[in-house]
Amino acid sequence: MKKTLLCLLFCAILGSAAFAHDPATDMADAANRFIASLDDKAKKASLFTWDSKERERWNYLPDKFIKPDGKRQGLPIKLMTAQQRILANGLLSAALSHRGYLEATTIMTLEQILFQMEGRDIRNPELYYVCIFGEPSKAGNWGWRYEGHHLSLSFTLVNGRIFSVTPSFFGTNPAEVKEGAFKGLKVLADEENMARKLARSLSPPQREIGILSEKAPDDVLTKWDSEVKRDTFFPPQGLPITKMNSRQKGWLAEIVEAYAAKHRPEIVAQITKKNPLIDPKETYFAWAGSRSPGEGHYYRIQTPKFLFEYDCTQNGANHVHAVWRDFNGDFGRDILAQHHAQSHKKAEGGWESLFDGKTLKGWKANENDNSFKVRDGCIVANAPGRCHLFYQAKKPFKNFEFKAEVMTLPHSNSGIYFHTKFQDEGWPKVGFECQVNNTYHDPKKTASIYGVKDNLTAPAQDDEWFEIYIKVDGKKVVTKINGKTIVEWEQPADAKSGENFERVLGEGTFALQGHDPGSTVLFRNIRVKRLP
Repeated sequence: MKKTLLCLLFCAILGSAAFAHDPATDMADAANRFIASLDDKAKKASLFTWDSKERERWNYLPDKFIKPDGKRQGLPIKLMTAQQRILANGLLSAALSHRGYLEATTIMTLEQILFQMEGRDIRNPELYYVCIFGEPSKAGNWGWRYEGHHLSLSFTLVNGRIFSVTPSFFGTNPAEVKEGAFKGLKVLADEENMARKLARSLSPPQREIGILSEKAPDDVLTKWDSEVKRDTFFPPQGLPITKMNSRQKGWLAEIVEAYAAKHRPEIVAQITKKNPLIDPKETYFAWAGSRSPGEGHYYRIQTPKFLFEYDCTQNGANHVHAVWRDFNGDFGRDILAQHHAQSHKKAEGGWESLFDGKTLKGWKANENDNSFKVRDGCIVANAPGRCHLFYQAKKPFKNFEFKAEVMTLPHSNSGIYFHTKFQDEGWPKVGFECQVNNTYHDPKKTASIYGVKDNLTAPAQDDEWFEIYIKVDGKKVVTKINGKTIVEWEQPADAKSGENFERVLGEGTFALQGHDPGSTVLFRNIRVKRLP
């Protein structure tokens, strides 16, 4: 019986989040392995600076037709070693779902089918290119692109954790293979069939609104523009979701899922938590062209945030272009702007900034200088072993309000010490620790006054910025997360220092904790306000 229970427990642990791999870490690891395999010539072809203009360029045409010189940037599969090809596939699989990876690789396979049909060298399944922008990291801004004919995937990671996946383009030619070993293959069948089902379900009054034209445009309207031209799509045209019946709303959701589900579900969940893919009031479906199979057609679905666009008109309506765009956030423009604004906020009146956003000036690490780095406006704590970063205050802090914005990576542990003082090694003996831990195995969670008054329920989530607040006023301590009070504690009148830790309110400075190699935590906008 004991063996059975142990086996069940072990299986439960293996299936838990503790053993899950997050996409951001997987992408950074895969990208760094790919980079490690490159010689100098390959690095020159595939590695770009973060601020390179190339990051916001993209195209889905064959190389020959890309203006002005018929060249696509990056390292092509054709010039990769066998090892590099494997690692490039690893990077692609780190970002896509099983379904998305299968569709992407099958689209690449269609190039060989086209070559057999046409005999033109531009049809080559090895003409897909990898570009990496910036330094792949679990905590910094970087991005990458995988692109060739009918496949263009751009991933932007802000602080190494927050995703943008648009533009996301999948195309097929032929849309349906008509002969040969792959006869009947139709890679993007769901995008076509489900949309046609919705279009054919429209009642006469709905068709008056939802059918824009009996003739479809010859391509998606956005083409390979770096930014979507809003004037083309606003004010919105088409049938609003508010005029659809429940069955039609269900079909609409299935169409959108066909686009989004190509990416790993964790990525989609993060994106949709902030912006739903379907707005319950402002989603529109528009169709143009024939509603009969095998004839030219076009459709789009749009919300105030997203655009899903599809066209099948070329090559006798057997040639599909399907793309997911973000009106404001292609290539992460919106989240990058938000990050820049947050990272450069000026301290409010009466508040003193403790971090300049660029350097560790005013801070001192005790056991390992490499445990703390500044990356993209943040202090990144990732210690090879235990380490603490102390603020070198000219005057100790007694009564104060303290604020910092914090982001934890999954299963990370850290802390913010107050009323402490510098020591060369070990866990700080003087002062108190405000715990930073949302999913690490320690039961004491974020905003606990560690070992004094503990909070056992995480008040924040990994991979999201949250504000931590600490107030000390006389003998009272309050901690808050995003304005919500988590812990209130008043020091007893008879409080005394312990043998190992002097947990008695007095005065001192602040320190950030680097807990262990597996913990990465980001801090920004660190500020304090002295109280009387």
